[in-house]
Amino acid sequence: MYKSFGLVLLSALAAVGAKKIDINAPFDQVIEQLNNRLRQIGTTIAPIPEIPLDSKVKYSGAQLLGLDSFKRTADCWEEVKDNEILIDLSYGYELMTIVLPHLEINGTNMSAYATVRDNSVHLSYTATVVKEQCHIKLNELKVEKLENIEFGASRPEYDGSNLDGFFKSVVVPALNGIVDSNFEKIETSLQALCNVKDYKNLEHVNELMMSIV
Repeated sequence: MYKSFGLVLLSALAAVGAKKIDINAPFDQVIEQLNNRLRQIGTTIAPIPEIPLDSKVKYSGAQLLGLDSFKRTADCWEEVKDNEILIDLSYGYELMTIVLPHLEINGTNMSAYATVRDNSVHLSYTATVVKEQCHIKLNELKVEKLENIEFGASRPEYDGSNLDGFFKSVVVPALNGIVDSNFEKIETSLQALCNVKDYKNLEHVNELMMSIV
């Protein structure tokens, strides 16, 4: 999951420096190339680790389908001040489907899926570059929303259940709690961005991005 978070950072480096500019176009370009690359190598699904959510809900073997549907969910921008570059991004998936082969609710076992139609993550970070030395400071990384959920289950009594409230009150806080507890580790992993040879060259950005996938 954290690799996906890291990948979206790379698009911002393709933007041309300015005081404050819209980077929607370069971000969209990198997203399109990333999605195409994921389809080519067949990486369109990823395992979801077991996260304690609720005493009444348990799952195992879950997978996230739709890695190749990465998209921008709001305007993204870059602000340059002296030797600092502030990047603000919002992103998610067009097809965010959670496949649940083993789901237990209130002691009842079933298989199920949940398609999250409206989903978004907000990411803000600052890159400081001084004499070819670079440092990345993570300002914010959080799940903004997981809404408009279509739920299907093999048990008729659960099929079609409305899970919007559960995701808002339980899932989103749980995910953000995990991010918060690993904030320093995530920030450290993002220092790989400093390996980009040319911050204005999209080709160099893509080379690093593909090496991380």
